[in-house]
Amino acid sequence: MTTNTSAGAAGAVAITALIIGTAAGFPAAAYADTAPGADSPGVITVNTTADEIAADPRSGLCRTASGTCTLRAAVQTANARPGSTIVVPAGRYVLTIPPDPRKVQGRNPDATTGDLNLTAPTVLRGAGRDRTVLDANGIDRVLSVAAPVTVAELTVTGGVAAQHEIPFYDTGGGGIANSSNLALDDVTVRGNSAGYGGGIFNVPGSDLQTKNTTITGNTSGEAGGVRCDNTCTFTDSTISDNRVVNPGEWYRPGGFAGRGGGVDVRGRGVVTFDHAMITGNTAPDGGSGINVAPAYLDTLPHQVTDRVDVPLGTVILRNSTITANTSGAAAASCTKVFARIVSEGGNTSDDASCDLTAAGDRVLS
Repeated sequence: MTTNTSAGAAGAVAITALIIGTAAGFPAAAYADTAPGADSPGVITVNTTADEIAADPRSGLCRTASGTCTLRAAVQTANARPGSTIVVPAGRYVLTIPPDPRKVQGRNPDATTGDLNLTAPTVLRGAGRDRTVLDANGIDRVLSVAAPVTVAELTVTGGVAAQHEIPFYDTGGGGIANSSNLALDDVTVRGNSAGYGGGIFNVPGSDLQTKNTTITGNTSGEAGGVRCDNTCTFTDSTISDNRVVNPGEWYRPGGFAGRGGGVDVRGRGVVTFDHAMITGNTAPDGGSGINVAPAYLDTLPHQVTDRVDVPLGTVILRNSTITANTSGAAAASCTKVFARIVSEGGNTSDDASCDLTAAGDRVLS
């Protein structure tokens, strides 16, 4: 088989330029859904596990044609009533309406098909992470967030991202794609997959905060658990057993794939781990626990990255544990390029790659 080297190189350069611009935050508007006009907020209680669309979400009533309030209909109604709280009782809520194939190339939000598109400020609250399960059933990602949203006391699973926000490129955010301010409280994000950000993709210009949350068992070609392209804070949270498998595609050379088993940091926003555990994650090419390389600068030749130390990205570690992460490259729980890892003390790692030198830090190797 003959490889067109010049075409591949040109493609890699083009993709590098595009994603560097994305990491710098320029096309963030491409991810922003347009929220509908405001009605009065309220509490919307789901009363069935079926997946049906709202008959008339602008009416302010969560009702399908069959007279029930499904989760999808509740999301549509909340989008028309900013500030609403959606109450999701115990049960397994399986998405069964596949995405419209005409709308998966580019950013075409559609709350009536595929993933659940939250486009207005909303609280989405379950009955407990082991009792309320949102299951995308492999048809698409589970949640797309484009407004300030709090998700609490539930599990997000079964997501396989179908949306190519960059047309014909890989998909992002198997469980959740966040393009606004997202807070996860007592949530499990488990068993999702995508091209990057197997569990969560936090896009440029957005903010992610987790508390008492577990992100586990997600897979991707890059950023197995979470990809952070802006600020992320993980508090009392666990990122474990996520896996990266390099897809070996010609348009994803070098640092474009195979890195960041637990968390992959590609933006310049500060990413903080506070009483967090990053453990059991795997990546074939580096950064099995945490990979930090803003704007894909790890695609530069190592002769450059080894000599130039300009800290464009920042990770803060505080009372956190980074252990038992494995890589096919040289063993490294943490990998950084054009970035710094700042320890504020009380951290534990099983190798020296995470720069643990503050009071109370321990390196077990």
